[in-house]
Amino acid sequence: MRDNSLAKQLIAQGHDVTMLPTYLPHFLDEDSATGDEPIFFGGINVYLQHKFSLFRKTPAWVDKTFDNKWLLRKAAARSGMTSSKDLGEITLSTFRGEDGPLVKEVRKVLDWFKSQGTPDVLLLSTIMLAGIGKVLKRELKIPVYGFLQGEDSFLDSLLPEYRMEAWKLLSQDVAKLDGCIAPSKYFGNLMAERLSLPNGKIKFHPNGITTEGIIPNEDLPQTSALGYLARLCPLKGLDILVDAYIELKESGKHDDLHLKIAGGMTDEDGPFVEEQRSKLLRAGLAKFFTISPNISREEKLEFLKSLTVFSVPARYSEAFGLYVIEAMLAGTPVVLPDSGAFPEIIESTQGGRLYDPSTSGMLTETLDQLLSDSKAAKSMGLQAHHAVREKYANEILSKKLVQEVLAPHPVNQK
Repeated sequence: MRDNSLAKQLIAQGHDVTMLPTYLPHFLDEDSATGDEPIFFGGINVYLQHKFSLFRKTPAWVDKTFDNKWLLRKAAARSGMTSSKDLGEITLSTFRGEDGPLVKEVRKVLDWFKSQGTPDVLLLSTIMLAGIGKVLKRELKIPVYGFLQGEDSFLDSLLPEYRMEAWKLLSQDVAKLDGCIAPSKYFGNLMAERLSLPNGKIKFHPNGITTEGIIPNEDLPQTSALGYLARLCPLKGLDILVDAYIELKESGKHDDLHLKIAGGMTDEDGPFVEEQRSKLLRAGLAKFFTISPNISREEKLEFLKSLTVFSVPARYSEAFGLYVIEAMLAGTPVVLPDSGAFPEIIESTQGGRLYDPSTSGMLTETLDQLLSDSKAAKSMGLQAHHAVREKYANEILSKKLVQEVLAPHPVNQK
């Protein structure tokens, strides 16, 4: 979704842009910026070619069958099927690229570019595609940049026997790119250290969103509501927010406060979500909460506008957190842990408050302060809206990407 918004703005400014999905089809909440392009490194083909040498020699029509979008979406919904061992091994196979069992997939990408035409610059949506990027840079003789987007969390979650090798391979491949683009200074500095990259190889460019036509409600919400919009999983801290909400209700100071929960949910997340629902029901709050998984873009905007305060108490340090500026654009103030990129976003927008996640009760206390003064919360939310339009709008950031990041390598204009 981040890439699609950016691509739309680049196209509006006269650039030729093509988005090529890898591993899975693009999951978008708006129309695709570019055409219906083929899927490369399709998840099913990657798994089969990694596991069985037979599939490394199958004809194109067989591979195309496994890259069917419907089939890949079904596979994505069952994300918990891959074992930790398989995940580590497949990651290493992917990173080895042309030197590993997935060489056929690398050649497919290269052949497509040679048949369609050479671009002026290639942007990898994640540096975990650096193994492909280095080949395209070498063969097509074009500049290649990779976006940094929280890859450390995934790599550190691999089993120890795969983790060190994965970091080593990635470091070697990233060093061969023209540079990396970090969404926050925090994450750029972190990854420069972990990938042994000189600071000059990392450029700072925040993630952005399309802001046109988004008008926040200036009136106070009819009902006080605390909201959450992110993946419905433990890493994002949904259970931490549920516990804080129950504490707020039990304090007797927020009798009318509702909890609104929304976000992406897979089959793997189902038991965790049901656990949170049961917790709220046991607390006697059946009439005061809603859980809405996998809502549409239109539903998301209305959801965010209906909130008094927004919070995602993530358990890990976020590289950015696009959901934060989405909430702010809707005119809703945020309460976030003082970690990762969140301090940078709060400092640049003054659109929320931070709390110390290592101190018990600080989330509840910080939420209580904002929820107890709805007028101040609304004023903070409107301030956040205007700041996002000025600093995180892709209408502006897309121009800066070309001028400040890609300037040494001019992008072809229509």
